[in-house]
Amino acid sequence: MAGYLDNKNRVLNEWYQLFKQKNSNNSSIMYKHWKYIETLGLPDLNNENWKYTSLEEFLTHNFDFSKNVEFNEFQYKKLRLSIDSYCLIFINGKFSPELSDKNIDPWIIKINHNSNHYETPNPIQPEMFLYLTECLSDATIHITLPEQKITKKPLYLLYINEGSNEKNKLITSHYYHCLEIGCHSNTCVIEHFISINKSAHFSGARMSMKIKNNAKLRHIKLVFENRESYHIAHNDINVGQHANVDSSIFVILGPKLTCHQTSAQINHSGASLSLNSLILLSKKDIGDIRTYLEHNNQEYAISRQTHKIIACDYSTGVFNGLIKVNPNSIKTDGKMTNNNLLLHQNANISSTPKLEIYSDDVKCSHGSTIGQIEAEHLFYLSTRGIPKKDALKMLIYAFSIEITRSIENPIVQDTVLERINKALSRITT
Repeated sequence: MAGYLDNKNRVLNEWYQLFKQKNSNNSSIMYKHWKYIETLGLPDLNNENWKYTSLEEFLTHNFDFSKNVEFNEFQYKKLRLSIDSYCLIFINGKFSPELSDKNIDPWIIKINHNSNHYETPNPIQPEMFLYLTECLSDATIHITLPEQKITKKPLYLLYINEGSNEKNKLITSHYYHCLEIGCHSNTCVIEHFISINKSAHFSGARMSMKIKNNAKLRHIKLVFENRESYHIAHNDINVGQHANVDSSIFVILGPKLTCHQTSAQINHSGASLSLNSLILLSKKDIGDIRTYLEHNNQEYAISRQTHKIIACDYSTGVFNGLIKVNPNSIKTDGKMTNNNLLLHQNANISSTPKLEIYSDDVKCSHGSTIGQIEAEHLFYLSTRGIPKKDALKMLIYAFSIEITRSIENPIVQDTVLERINKALSRITT
């Protein structure tokens, strides 16, 4: 425990030195946020929210920013998905105008390096890593789709991160984006996190989304970084009146530690929100999905959540979800489901779905299952001449399809399915 505490203090000091490098303009706002970090402190296993998500190995590293921002076009073309899109590229925490599309009309992007001269929304659920990303990000990127715009192709945000060849050193990159979708607009946003090499790195990400009245957003996040990386992120979603939002997260054999929180508020009637996630873990991976959804809609609004974890080897999957229905949010219709699949006896999954209801005339439910593949299902497929290895793949695909079939872009859907297939080829051999 003494070594763990020493590492906590050392890492906080390293992050503070990095913070001072970023905050050369002495922003009072950023120093206020750093004080929040000091007050909240790094969590440990005594913290209820981090009970099953150990940061012990993470904190043994030393942290530094990348000194390399060079990246050639040939490498970029190998890494990006070949989808027709408006493409913005970020390398090691910084926006790359050279590699990004020059014309992204009707989208508007503003990059602000001075935190004293812009407004950003307050977090729905403040926590330490959220403030760390705000303090260590190179800039706040404001991305706006004006009202009454329907885009025929998605906005594709590609985050390319590199690791360090130095032992115990983590290159750290942080991204803070504010996304606003105007009234009566309709679009899709794809976030894609990847690694340029196989060395360890740490990505911090924060996306604050505001979807205005009668707007529609489809949001997909692909966390496909390398097996030595760490990814800690927090998305905020504010849903306007009669707006429709669908947000899905996929972590398929990605970082060795992924912790992703989505915090959302439905503050108006007629709104619809869907939150989904699919995580496939192996080795000693830790995958932690958290959701917090607050209904303040006064009249009818609907929310649906489907979260699935597949855990192999010695991996640990964690789900924590809360639907909170505040007073006078009548006719709220909320449902949260977490289904989990254990593929090996040494894997672990913890699931904690919760409801807090402070209003009458609502319809809310939650459910959780943790199980293994049924022997009778394998037997049935074997009687049809299907080898056990292929039968396992078929059953895992069937478990996943509820979420993967919701991906409307065929290239993105194929990419997710190919990654699942590659993962299952390793797992079932």
